[in-house]
Amino acid sequence: MKRLLFVTYDFPYPTNSGGKTRAYNMLKHSGSNFHKFIFSFVRSGHDKKNINELEKIGVRVAGLVERRRVSDPRNFLGLFSGSSIFKTLYYSPSIAKDLLRIITDKKIDIVHFESFYTAFFISDEIKKLGVKQIYGSENIENKIYQDYVNNNTSVLLRPLYQTQADKIKDEEISMYKKADLCLAVSSSEAKFIREYAVECEIIRNGVDIDDFKFKLPKAKAGKNILFIGNFSYFPNVDAINYFYNEVFEDLSGDFKLTVIGKKVESLGFLKDRRVEAKEFVPRIQDEYENADIFISPIRLGGGTNFKIIEAMAIGVPVISLPHRLEGLDIKDGKHLVIASTPRDFREKIELVLLDLNLRERIAKEARKLVEHEYSWKVIGNNLNTVWENL
Repeated sequence: MKRLLFVTYDFPYPTNSGGKTRAYNMLKHSGSNFHKFIFSFVRSGHDKKNINELEKIGVRVAGLVERRRVSDPRNFLGLFSGSSIFKTLYYSPSIAKDLLRIITDKKIDIVHFESFYTAFFISDEIKKLGVKQIYGSENIENKIYQDYVNNNTSVLLRPLYQTQADKIKDEEISMYKKADLCLAVSSSEAKFIREYAVECEIIRNGVDIDDFKFKLPKAKAGKNILFIGNFSYFPNVDAINYFYNEVFEDLSGDFKLTVIGKKVESLGFLKDRRVEAKEFVPRIQDEYENADIFISPIRLGGGTNFKIIEAMAIGVPVISLPHRLEGLDIKDGKHLVIASTPRDFREKIELVLLDLNLRERIAKEARKLVEHEYSWKVIGNNLNTVWENL
């Protein structure tokens, strides 16, 4: 039985972010014909009880290292080095040495570096041991940060941020070239990676269909609009500000917008009586079930949006801008509804909320698609096959 070391930028449990959800479910659903170990960065205050949750799914912890704080002065000194700030934040020769020791001691056959932040440790030293190295890409990181430079920086600071975006691109392309195999979350991102990589396979994002059980939409005209996101992530901030300012403010009728996520209190429109903000909820499934539609007004960033897949799984019709749908096998009007402009968004919201038959049809077709293509059980089997064939 082969031995695999999975390297993550944050401990995968609890599953309170997209990256952690992906890592946890990849490990949980990828089969039992591998001895699986994890080496993970952790944040200050990491609860050691979470280790038990990984052991329950057959994953043994080989090593943990506390990531330095973003505010650490060494990170700012790194702005003037030849590396990106993210390499300064995550990489150190001592951690690389620890990884080599673990790989040797545990007789590891494959190292799966999940995310850009861990792939700084892909190395010739590991290759010399005869160990295969996988770069599990979750996004095209350089495109995300280029979006940030283009849309969220002042003219004065833009050259500094552009330098960082350029460094990230160079580092990311180097990772593609060094890895024995790269993974992408969508066909569009795989196409980009294959320009540089030896080989690239697609391992999608997904949902646990047993946790997100399907319910038909409520049999009445709806008024409840839902958006969920981490608002420390600038594409989510851009998305909800766009939706509120360009779409929601001009909606006529007694609609309610519920916004859920980390740092939601930083948003500037929460005094609107039609808006309800929640930082934390005990059970996210309840929030989906209370919603009549889920909106995805994402304009920036990459990857695929977990929340779209969760909403589709549970039976909440989705209205989305087209920007983050590339690589998803989704058809407009069948699995969700696409809106291209603010006016189009408003019209589609009113159409879907008033038409119960349309909501039911979209909900059923979306759930069917999720079960066949975006269930973590299906995705885990695909990942297991990729590991076995390496």
